Amino acid sequence: MTYFHDDTMTVRIVTYNLLVPILAEEPGYYYKCRPEFLRVEYRWKLIQSQLKQEISFHKNTIICLQEVSRTLLPELHSFFRRMNYTLFDALYGNRYNDYMGVAIATPASMQLISKNVITIGDHLRSIIESLDKGSSVSTWWNCLKESLMDKSKTLSNDPWEIALSKSNKLICLGVIIHGKPLFIGTYHMPLLYKIPDVMVIHSSAVKDLMFQLTAGHPFILAGDFNFQPHEIPYRVITERGYARNILLPQVGNHKISYQFNTRQLLRSAYREKIGTEPNYTNFSTTRKSPNFCATLDYVFFANNLTVVDVLKLPKHPTGESYPDKTHPSDHLMLAASFRLF
Repeated sequence: MTYFHDDTMTVRIVTYNLLVPILAEEPGYYYKCRPEFLRVEYRWKLIQSQLKQEISFHKNTIICLQEVSRTLLPELHSFFRRMNYTLFDALYGNRYNDYMGVAIATPASMQLISKNVITIGDHLRSIIESLDKGSSVSTWWNCLKESLMDKSKTLSNDPWEIALSKSNKLICLGVIIHGKPLFIGTYHMPLLYKIPDVMVIHSSAVKDLMFQLTAGHPFILAGDFNFQPHEIPYRVITERGYARNILLPQVGNHKISYQFNTRQLLRSAYREKIGTEPNYTNFSTTRKSPNFCATLDYVFFANNLTVVDVLKLPKHPTGESYPDKTHPSDHLMLAASFRLF
């Protein structure tokens, strides 16, 4: 029997990294997984079931997705139409990862007041260009543009060059919930844990941009951020005063720096409700990363919101690697219910 959360004045936010089919099915990549559990036909049935449960059991459910791919996109649109939802997607990857991107699905009956799709590398570029158009940064920027356009050249280890070269997109939607505006964003952070400055630049830029786009209204930012709770990028956007201790390299080795907004911080729904982040949200063994188990996915929020509950997650993984018989992705699905006040 279908039932709804007893508090109809809440909004439910779900975030899920779906795992791109072309990567899941790459021969020998998820070498500890049974091949039948890696096939998109098998995984898609489980993914639909999990999403349908969240939509059916909770009112005002909004779905944030990462690793949305060109192969699966038609199925996603069809599924959400059947659920009377609208899917907003933004693909930005390349042929290797099936042009993967992000998406947000909202009930078709929910009033939409704004939609922004922003490439964070482009956003950072606009910040740099506006810092000092007449300075020597312009010369550095022109050299960088030539480097980016010349694919025969390899990017240097300059964190700013790498950060600006990334095409990851932020989707931010504004909706009306119970007569009040609420903004929902989703992002998939570049996987660059060996260059933490790049992840600090991107996480700070996404955080600051969400505050700018929402103009003081409550918002939720959910997704796969590819950093762990003890790592610098997480602490920079959630801990008061922490960002002031972090000195990013200057832009192009000139006397211009990106300035963090240290006053505006994010809170985490899971940490707020149960006192800690989940034990893990990603579990996999691959050729590149054997026996990996860590928390990489989050539901962040800011301003006038109260966390009502969160989806209970397992404390420890089962088996040797996800995907498996009951886990269609190498990530867990997270969900949190919020009340606006």
